[in-house]
Amino acid sequence: MYHDESQEAGYWHGILLVPQNTRQRFLDQLEQIRANTGYPDPVCLRGLDKTSGRRYRCIRAWMQLGVAALIQKLKGRRYPFSTGVDRPTPQFALLDQVIGAKFILFRKRDGHQDLERYPDYAAKIETTFRMGLKGGLHLFVDESRMLTVRSLHFDGHKHYGRRIDLKRIVGRLGQLRDQVCIAPDIQLFDASSDHRKPDSQSYDDCQFLQLADILVGGFRTVLGSQSNEAQRNVAYPLRKLVSDWHRGPARMEHSRWYKGFCISECYLEGDEWKFADLRPPVPKPNSLFQESRAY
Repeated sequence: MYHDESQEAGYWHGILLVPQNTRQRFLDQLEQIRANTGYPDPVCLRGLDKTSGRRYRCIRAWMQLGVAALIQKLKGRRYPFSTGVDRPTPQFALLDQVIGAKFILFRKRDGHQDLERYPDYAAKIETTFRMGLKGGLHLFVDESRMLTVRSLHFDGHKHYGRRIDLKRIVGRLGQLRDQVCIAPDIQLFDASSDHRKPDSQSYDDCQFLQLADILVGGFRTVLGSQSNEAQRNVAYPLRKLVSDWHRGPARMEHSRWYKGFCISECYLEGDEWKFADLRPPVPKPNSLFQESRAY
């Protein structure tokens, strides 16, 4: 499990779950896109403001692959995603085997400023992360197989003011459903996701942390946060997932992404936690949220 966050218009948790049996194939495809685009640096949506160049093409292709990886059933159809090669014409690969990754998007609506009773900033993050994780795991329950969480990866700990406390997360999850399991030897990693740094997490883990970064930023863009043309373009494939989600559970059951992602938010009303769906704003003429197809 890989976690990243965004702090624009609330506090957004992005939690990416990667299956062990398809992990290497997933990594190989991410790495092939890097090779095709010639982009070796950390992949991050923050600061992306150009609709061309190696970084833009790499992020765009990674986003498309990330969306493809969340498919749970191909339903007899292969799913295309960019290889990152644009010349002489755009080239696409076809996903013909399910990767089966999952993604939890969970927002604390007003950030964490109203959580005064918590001992420190990190405790606030651990608390809302735990809420999002537990809710997502319950939604992803599959009666035919066990979902086991074997490790937690956070993108650094310095901005939290201390190391992440595994006990505050796992020890307070409470009762989980029968098909969900936290491995008894679960490990937590909270070093940097920048693979160029000597004290970062492993290169492979950095790649998944960086993918979590662009997925949470892309969802935030689709759901209404201020963004520029480049960020809207690369986030465009996520519009399909948001649209499917808001058609309701009955319609979602027929989606290839059913049980592949979830979208929700929490907020405090007095001393009581409330939970709600997350919806994009209604588009306005000439607004930042008009649909862009240049991707």
